[in-house]
Amino acid sequence: MPTKRTHNKTRLGCGQCRKRRIKCDEKHPVCDRCRKRGLDCSFLFLAPTTRLPTPITTSAAPTSTAATPKTPYEVQVFRCSPSSALEKLPRPVPQIPDLNSLTKTDLPKLPPHVPFNDPWKMCRDRASPYDRILLNHYQYTTCLTLAADEPGKAAWQIYVPQFASEYNFLVHGILAVSSLHLAHRCKGKAEREKMNIMAVEQMNRALSHFRVELANIHKGNAPALFACAHITVVYLFRMSVLDLQGMQASIPTGMTEPPNEIIDRSIHSIMWTFWALRGAISVLIPSRDWVVHSKMSPVCTRDWWPKDRVPANVQAMSEDRRLLNLEQLWIHPDRKFESHFNDLSSALSVLRRTYALVSMVVDSGKANQSRNEVSYPVDSTAVGMLKDWAAMFIWVTQLTEEFVALVKQKNVEALVITAYYAVLLGRVQNVWWLDGLGGGMIRAIALALGPEHLHLIEWPAQVLNVDIENLFGLGQLTVDPVALLTEF
Repeated sequence: MPTKRTHNKTRLGCGQCRKRRIKCDEKHPVCDRCRKRGLDCSFLFLAPTTRLPTPITTSAAPTSTAATPKTPYEVQVFRCSPSSALEKLPRPVPQIPDLNSLTKTDLPKLPPHVPFNDPWKMCRDRASPYDRILLNHYQYTTCLTLAADEPGKAAWQIYVPQFASEYNFLVHGILAVSSLHLAHRCKGKAEREKMNIMAVEQMNRALSHFRVELANIHKGNAPALFACAHITVVYLFRMSVLDLQGMQASIPTGMTEPPNEIIDRSIHSIMWTFWALRGAISVLIPSRDWVVHSKMSPVCTRDWWPKDRVPANVQAMSEDRRLLNLEQLWIHPDRKFESHFNDLSSALSVLRRTYALVSMVVDSGKANQSRNEVSYPVDSTAVGMLKDWAAMFIWVTQLTEEFVALVKQKNVEALVITAYYAVLLGRVQNVWWLDGLGGGMIRAIALALGPEHLHLIEWPAQVLNVDIENLFGLGQLTVDPVALLTEF
């Protein structure tokens, strides 16, 4: 009997290929199909400047002397295609899902009247019926999942809608993440898929306007740009989970060797999470003073983080020793020094500090007080509350470009370090857009490493209950980390 052909459907293809319903090779910053046809690939909306050629300017537009700009800081990250190309971007009209198939818990009802101080009033007036449902879901549910503390939640619920009333890119970003959140809660597969597709369409619209605004960042638009960058992180994290699950589920049972295309795309999905976080930081750095002194301050300031980051408990100290031992993979007498060893050691050093910081921002005396709290294991017997999940993301933002390239190239040691980072993500509970990401990353890394190197990620797999001995089944991507923590 012929082997079942793998199903390589991905949600991370470019907008043009998705619109034309053709397979996208997902090459960045421009896929081959768009390059051959001279189309403006939507991947340009996410490509850092360093990965794009510098455009040649034939003539400069005349500048008016009557008006003086606000001394903008020109940001070139997430660089946009020429403005003439933006006018050609498709404006798809999404198909509204059958809302009657949703349960009451999946779809919140619109209030019978709009409050006097409704922050979405201006947006609601010009929104479609389904967009109003998404705005309502954001206002009462999704916004509370974008921050771990009350001041941060208040910023997303009260102030972000105010920014959105001035900037359409933020409205589209909010609609995208709200649609993803509804899809996550929806039980019907068909409706879930429709809402995921709508999220993609809304995010494509958001990024097209977002990139234009980034060319002229100033005090007035900096908070809205930062909020949209943050939303893009949430969006890409969730889409990476969906892509990893879809590709891993497509591997036929009993296949002795996974197709290289599946392996490459799985690692590519991990890279999306890297690019998302590093892109958001690139937006924040030049506008930090403006954002810190804006209403988004609770979302971006971390003055309360400990300056000296050391493991906070016995479990954390044991894990730090385990991390330290990883350096023996590339530094030992029998192996000649190579230049990339410095990047590996640097990444490992930052990961140790990240593990320590996470252990310090877990409140061991409080957990499960409300459904919005983020649970995190303190040790093998207790669960605490993670006061700030941003602590986990420090590692990605401080990596060298060379280390990121090593992960993309499937370097063994770089993949092992990344698998240990995935443990931090996989331990988080009650955050829907992180649900399944840690386990999915470890499974993808296991496929890339191959049977001969699986022993190197045995501990991360054990902590998150990922069956790396049975690589080609669907497996379990969401787990109870507390029950699976091991004594050291």
